Amino acid sequence: MAKKPQQRRTQAERRAQSRQAVLDSACRLFGEKGYADTSLEDIAADCNLTIRPIYHYFGNKKALFSAVTEHVSARIIDTMVTDEDMDPDLVMKKSWRNFLNLCDDPAFRRIVLIDSPNILGREQWAYSPVYTRASELVDATSPSSGRGAVKQFRSALINRVMMGAMAEVALVVAEADDIPMAKREAEKLIMTLFSRLGNLAN
Repeated sequence: MAKKPQQRRTQAERRAQSRQAVLDSACRLFGEKGYADTSLEDIAADCNLTIRPIYHYFGNKKALFSAVTEHVSARIIDTMVTDEDMDPDLVMKKSWRNFLNLCDDPAFRRIVLIDSPNILGREQWAYSPVYTRASELVDATSPSSGRGAVKQFRSALINRVMMGAMAEVALVVAEADDIPMAKREAEKLIMTLFSRLGNLAN
């Protein structure tokens, strides 16, 4: 009787390991080759599994890519500054700089900035933990005025504008010939945009 629970735990651990192996392979291959040029057969072969477990764990290719995007995007949250005692403008500046550093990674760039909006839709960001955290930073930097629905709409509008601007600027930086110079200019641009939007919000 005591051995059965142990067998179940071992089987569950094997499943978890297999699922993680699929996710790791998918992250690497989607990052290297892109969504369109990566098949589930490629991923299965890379992690020494048949294609059947991938369907079991994730359902289909798009659902697997969604899991990959969520996994890779979590790196953004890890780079966001969370010091409540720090000036909000400085928090935003450091968080933006950290985000640009992430964009040096071609896999991050391909999955999060290029393929994800095209495959999953831009609206996915509106419900993601990354968007929620970024919105908090934006609100702290440039809180919108007004009351009730007007304030809520104005805040959402500013957040969408800033998220879109950040994604586009990050792509330009990633493709620049002089990355350090591009980062410096991008930092100036985004912080200026924050300031201007903050004035419009009041």
